[in-house]
Amino acid sequence: MSDFQLFQQILNDSHVQKGVFARFYDRYVKTDEIGANGLPIFKCVTYLEIKIRDQHDVVDRPAEKEDFLRFAKEYAAYQLKKEKIKSGTPLNQFAFLSVPQIECCEFRGILTVEDLASLKDEQALALGLKREKELAADFLEASDKNKMIADFEKKIALLMSENERLKEENATLKRENEIERV
Repeated sequence: MSDFQLFQQILNDSHVQKGVFARFYDRYVKTDEIGANGLPIFKCVTYLEIKIRDQHDVVDRPAEKEDFLRFAKEYAAYQLKKEKIKSGTPLNQFAFLSVPQIECCEFRGILTVEDLASLKDEQALALGLKREKELAADFLEASDKNKMIADFEKKIALLMSENERLKEENATLKRENEIERV
């Protein structure tokens, strides 16, 4: 089962609380601790944002154990997103998507540029993201080429360094050889 299908199953299997929107996200919070460099230490805390239809108030607080059970579907989506983004390029790093498009994609389990590029043409067309899918594929292809170029540059730098070392060693041997001749 693909990640897209798994995400869709999570969305469909859960019993949704009507009119309640919940979202888990990470926030870095300053602690009372000070690091060796004299700067404050921050820790990553999972937060929960709850919105209720037709109300302007928003609950935004650190998530508690009960929240993970109450909003199991949303928590599963949050976990999947965190895991997925570790192995891909987050959509917000892709300049060709607007905020509403990113939210639309994330709602459907499309969490990385790689996910967007691998969509079937019919799926991309249905989401109105055909052009963005093509741009994502081009972006990934260019990234691969840039990585190859960076790898070659590293190899060239190593070879140049080795070449300089050998030149110095050769010059030292020549000086020693001249001294022995005299």
